[in-house]
Amino acid sequence: MSMKRSPLYEIHKSIGVSFTEFNGWEIPAHYGDPETEHLAVRSNAGMMDFTHRGKIRISGKDRTKFLQNILSQDINKLTPGTGGHAALLNTKGHMLAYMRIYSDESAFLIDTESGQSDKIIQILNRYLFREEVKIEDVTLKNGLITVQGPHSRDIISRISGADINEMEECSNINLTIKDINCRLVKATYTGEEGYGIYTPWDSLQNVWEAVLMPSSSGAGGIIPAGHDAYNSLRIEAGIPVYSIDMDEDTIPIEANLDNAISYTKGCYIGQETIARINFKGHVNRKLTGFTVHPGTGINHVTEGRIIVHKGDRIYAVTENTENSIGIITSACFSPTLNDVIAIGYLRMKYCEPGTEVRIDSSSHQISAVVTVIPFYTNKQNSHS
Repeated sequence: MSMKRSPLYEIHKSIGVSFTEFNGWEIPAHYGDPETEHLAVRSNAGMMDFTHRGKIRISGKDRTKFLQNILSQDINKLTPGTGGHAALLNTKGHMLAYMRIYSDESAFLIDTESGQSDKIIQILNRYLFREEVKIEDVTLKNGLITVQGPHSRDIISRISGADINEMEECSNINLTIKDINCRLVKATYTGEEGYGIYTPWDSLQNVWEAVLMPSSSGAGGIIPAGHDAYNSLRIEAGIPVYSIDMDEDTIPIEANLDNAISYTKGCYIGQETIARINFKGHVNRKLTGFTVHPGTGINHVTEGRIIVHKGDRIYAVTENTENSIGIITSACFSPTLNDVIAIGYLRMKYCEPGTEVRIDSSSHQISAVVTVIPFYTNKQNSHS
């Protein structure tokens, strides 16, 4: 089966990008130096091609009532121009999908990880009976680029002429860039202030070039950033990704996704489990951070950076037990902190920051310390 490609594929190729495969798409891994791309987002702004993300449009007069009964978020509160995070749960409260959802006058737009659209549409169709609801996969109809970083708002304002100072996370407006009608959403994928620009598929190239124009970004400029930089940015910000850090065994509260859950709305699928956990006051495990001590591994040391991997088991240092107390889901070298960091699940008993743990990674053991996530917070824009 051939790889899907963004309308920007040839542009990426012409500037010497290294591609990587991700959920059936060929996407930019980096444009030469992932660390420079990462630090540009932290200090100024970076632009990423996110066209591979799943996009689903839900319209029809019964759309709000339909989704209210299924998703964990209070959809009734989403007036046009607003949005939020939501999960699709099974009856046991485990996550079948995780998404952002944006409301406009005529429809909801769901933004999710690439490769998840088919699954979400199948599940929604299963619950669709006589409601007047249309569910449409628009992944290949709309391009998506995201501008992330402290200067992102200035850049969008400059190229669109729109006043976006009052936008809150997940809010959305229509605006024009280069005479192209676009949908702008405020969405951090990195822990920095950020915006997503949805365009018609064939207009993405014009919008990409408009954003990258030197005059659009003022002092310091804006540079393209690839998937490698995105990954290290989102790990620093403690942002989990569905199918990597969460799956059908994960309850949203375990992954710190309380902002995707309504504890006050009526019945929805999986609500009983969520209510029970809320009443009890805690879950058995929690997504947390780990800072890896340099120089503690036997092998796998690259320039002093010990690499840990998804699936590596975590063990208590203080107890002589063979049972693991957690698992790593994502790890990277952090250019901001100049450390190897990881996120993963740990039994609640061991989640106290500063707790020493041992990570078993293939042929070697590594010392690490439990660390609060996010590792990095932009004081102006804490992740919500």
